[in-house]
Amino acid sequence: GERSRRPGLTEEQGHFYTACRIVMQALSEFIVRCADECAAMADADPEGAQDWREVAAACRHIATEPPRTFREALQLMFLAEIALWFAEDHGLTSPGRLDQTLWPFYQADRAAGRLTPQRALELLSCLFIQMNRILWPGSAVAVMVGGRDREGRNVTNELTYLTLAARMATRLVYPTVGLAWHEGAPAELTDFAVEMLGTGVGDPAFFNDELIPLGLREHGVSEPDSFNYMNSTCVEIKVCGASNMWVTAPYFNCPQGLLDVLGDIAAGRVPVPETFDELQEGVRANLAAKVAQAAANLDAVWKRRAVHGCFPLASCLISDCLEKGQDFDRGGARYNWVENSFVGLANLVDSLITVRELVYGSGELTLADLWTALQADFEGYEDLRRRLQHRLPHYGNNLEEADALAAEWARFLMDTTEANTVGPHRYVPGFFCWVMHERMGSETGATPDGRHAGWPLADGAGGAQGREVSGPTAAVLSTTCWPHRRVLGGLVHNAKFPSAIFRTAEDRQALRAIIETYLRRGGFEMQVNVVGQETLLAARQHPEQYQDLLVRVAGYSDYFVHLCDKMQQEVIARAEHRL
Repeated sequence: GERSRRPGLTEEQGHFYTACRIVMQALSEFIVRCADECAAMADADPEGAQDWREVAAACRHIATEPPRTFREALQLMFLAEIALWFAEDHGLTSPGRLDQTLWPFYQADRAAGRLTPQRALELLSCLFIQMNRILWPGSAVAVMVGGRDREGRNVTNELTYLTLAARMATRLVYPTVGLAWHEGAPAELTDFAVEMLGTGVGDPAFFNDELIPLGLREHGVSEPDSFNYMNSTCVEIKVCGASNMWVTAPYFNCPQGLLDVLGDIAAGRVPVPETFDELQEGVRANLAAKVAQAAANLDAVWKRRAVHGCFPLASCLISDCLEKGQDFDRGGARYNWVENSFVGLANLVDSLITVRELVYGSGELTLADLWTALQADFEGYEDLRRRLQHRLPHYGNNLEEADALAAEWARFLMDTTEANTVGPHRYVPGFFCWVMHERMGSETGATPDGRHAGWPLADGAGGAQGREVSGPTAAVLSTTCWPHRRVLGGLVHNAKFPSAIFRTAEDRQALRAIIETYLRRGGFEMQVNVVGQETLLAARQHPEQYQDLLVRVAGYSDYFVHLCDKMQQEVIARAEHRL
């Protein structure tokens, strides 16, 4: 109250601080109401009365005072998330770096004899269960563990393992857990994470803690803050508690750029390109125009919100807003930028290889011939389609001719994104898809890589489904043939293995070697499905028997039986690697 009336404040700052005071009072009253409800439940539930009273006591304290214990800190974190989700529509706000945020409380409680590791595991599991009771299907809430502190020192601790163990114990869809891997990470932590993957839980995803902080620093993030990042929901990166970053704004359909150009040629709106490079230039112009238009639209929205936006609760919790007297939505956060995402890079690359080899190379087809086959969705052209899918080079197999083209296009998409400005910062690129590879694929016609109309686009930054036929090592070599450091909008490399191969320590070490190869070559993020093809097919036939079957989709996890039909088929179609 004193601060909002302090001399020297602008009128807007005065209003801002008044709004902050109101929302913090509201949050306090909300927590008190939770305490009252828990106390009432203690009277109505004699068997669980002690637990209800403990929750009520914790809530009454944190309603006005800082948390004193691990339980109180966890309780405040959960209730603050609920308030952000439902009071200000900050859906999918995540717990963040649990093993760092809660570590001081855990240490103090353990030293005082107030807490055992088993009890901490139970409380973390309860947090995860509560999230699953509230979140809607298709959500993506994340937790990050491991990594380094503000001085760059390894932070692995007991809570790192307990958070991973809580994910295994609950085996529910939320939250997904990411591991920030770096060269100083303990070997036993990586081994534990790989063993966890072998259970089929789908977590943790491995994030490159050597690469991501460097990318953040190139965007003006301080070195201490650059270690304190997490995946916003799926794999998009933001600085914890200090940023206002718009993610996946929007998704771009890469192969649609080629289809647009081929359609214009077929309709006579543009002349037939004389060379392959000339055709590519047309596709580059098409996609660059879409990116520029999206950036202009987002910039206009950003500027409108800088005038009309108002998120006082978030502003109380985001670094620098209170210090500046400036709302989160009006530039108050320490870091502000917008991230997009490109979907179907592999489809675009493989399609361009078809054009290069069969139209401008051997001359077996004209662009008109190819367009006719695409418009027919390859009906009557099945021999051609099979040749496109099985006889031409494909990205994802460590083949120079395909990987070089992928690297060229990835660099172009990054460059054309960063050539635009949104709000106060250059536009930031990404390459992941959540569920958009299915949604965009359902609206995309047949493509020159042999993909049928309506089929999902490639599920990440690696090869298209079923085309990574040279094994997991070749797949990761292809994905890392171009630099990922600039891709803070997120990048996914999906790998699928049958569960039967993780029965021995040697198999698990082989998987660890593949993951570390990917990360050491500059891979951004890798996630692994360990579930056999037979299990997935059985789940389609008898979904009632597989209600708890989790799969990694494209940056997030979901129950297989909850996915739409096309998405289920897409997960099944992914190459199943052997070690």
